[in-house]
Amino acid sequence: MFGPNTYFQDDVKINFSHRDKVFFDLFSKTKELFINTFSLQNYDIIFIPGSGSVGIESIFYSIKHKINLIGVEGTFKSRWEALSKEYNPRKSEQEVNMCCLLETSCSTTNLYEGCIVDAISGFPYYDIPKDTLAFVTCLNKQLGSYVGLAVVGVRKDCWHMFQDDSSISYLNLARYKHYHDLAQTPTTAPTFIYQHFYNHLQKFDVSKLREKCNTVSDMVVNTIGEDCIIGDKRGPVITLKENVIPEELAQKFDIYGYWAKRKNFQIFTYTQDISYYQEVLKEYKNSKH
Repeated sequence: MFGPNTYFQDDVKINFSHRDKVFFDLFSKTKELFINTFSLQNYDIIFIPGSGSVGIESIFYSIKHKINLIGVEGTFKSRWEALSKEYNPRKSEQEVNMCCLLETSCSTTNLYEGCIVDAISGFPYYDIPKDTLAFVTCLNKQLGSYVGLAVVGVRKDCWHMFQDDSSISYLNLARYKHYHDLAQTPTTAPTFIYQHFYNHLQKFDVSKLREKCNTVSDMVVNTIGEDCIIGDKRGPVITLKENVIPEELAQKFDIYGYWAKRKNFQIFTYTQDISYYQEVLKEYKNSKH
C-alpha cells in the first residue's frame, strides 16, 4: 500500500493489431495529447517498451557524450553513476550533466536547468525544468497507467547530441523517432497500454494531482510530525525516519519498505484514495495513546 505505482482497475478491450491503422491513429493521438497536456511542444516524445529505468538506459546508449551525475546523493543518483561507468568510456570527452528531478530515496528535489533529467518519480508534480536537454518518465507512477512504457522527451534542437538511426539497437532513440514519425513502433506495441493511457490522459488534471499530493503530505506531516520526516515535507513521496511507524502497523497496511526490510518507510502521496491514508494515520494516532 502507498507504493510508487498507482492503483487502478481497467476494463480496456482491444480488437486491433499494432500494425493496424486504428493503432496508428491511437498512437498519434496519444503522443499529441501528452505533449499538449503538459506543454511539451519543444520535445519529441518517444515511447520505449519497459520501465523508466529502460528509458534511462536508452539515453545513456544513444547520447554521444559522457554523462556527469549532479545533485543530492541517493539511491538513484548512485544507480545512474554506475550506469555511466558502463557507457562513458565509449563516449566523447564532452560532458553533459544529469540529475534526478526527485531523488526518491530521500524525498529531495534537484531543480537544475539545462540537464538531462530523470523525471520518473517527480513528473508531473514538478514541471520539467527549463532548457532540459532530455527527460525520462513512465506511465505507471503519477501518470496513473500501466507498467510497461517509459516516456523519453528529447528537445527538438538537441538531436545532434544523439547518434543517428543506423544502429539497430532497441535502445537507440533515433530509431524509435524514425518509427514514431510514421506513427509506428520498432517492436510489438502493447496496444492495451496505449489505449488505457489515452483514455486516462483525456481526464487527467495536473492541478488535482498536485492538490492531492499536497493534501496527503500535510496529513502525514501534521500527524507524524516534521521531526520524523526526511527531505521535502510536501511532494509525491514522504520519507519517514527509522522506527517512526510501529512494525505491526507497517505490516498490517503494507507500508512501502516494510517487506523489503528497508530502514526508512515511505508513503507515496498519489497512489490511492485519500480515505486509505486517513485510515492509516488514524490507526497511527491510536497507537500513540
